[in-house]
Amino acid sequence: MKLYKYWFLIPTIFVVIFVVIFFLSRITNQESLLSPAANIIFPKSSFSLENAPSESLKGKITNMTGEISWQSRTATESAKISSSIAIQQGEKLSTGQASRLSLVFPDAGSVDFSENTEIEIIQTLPANLVFSQTSGIGEYTKTGNFPVSIRAKNFLVEIDGDLIVSFDPKRPVVILTLKSGKAVVAYNDLRFVSHEVTLVPGKIYTFNEDTRKGVLK
Repeated sequence: MKLYKYWFLIPTIFVVIFVVIFFLSRITNQESLLSPAANIIFPKSSFSLENAPSESLKGKITNMTGEISWQSRTATESAKISSSIAIQQGEKLSTGQASRLSLVFPDAGSVDFSENTEIEIIQTLPANLVFSQTSGIGEYTKTGNFPVSIRAKNFLVEIDGDLIVSFDPKRPVVILTLKSGKAVVAYNDLRFVSHEVTLVPGKIYTFNEDTRKGVLK
């Protein structure tokens, strides 16, 4: 096959290349012109993995004895600490054997950790303080007007007073003891039916994680 028969296509090829380059340049220019408007319509997110929201409350460790571990927002493992540090939203704290820790959020609430206790500070926005406890014993005290909630595996409890959350080390059971004030427990059972239980001081509420049932005594 002789190539000179197709020389007449060369001008057409050049035209196509020119048109493609022209439209690509137009699209690039339009994107640069639209970017300010796009930033207004779709503003950049203020979310930061490294830093908690500026309006979130910071906690202060007021007492610590024994082995205390802390995990920052960006870390994948905990590190031992030997002195008090500011605690912010998205961090974790845990105590070792024969260890204790007191964490205070001024004008909002406080948490006292017993030994072998792990708690995650999920949210400390003034609208609602939320903690997640996965082991041990934690005593939560509401000292301000902000709602305080604790998630313990399969249920959520909101408190307005002084509540102890205790995990049984041998059974899948969580025990709630309301020392003062009031508290409301909410959870879904195994059939995904929602339940709500109001606690009263002096009573003990036992929640079984396997059966998703609670008993108030």
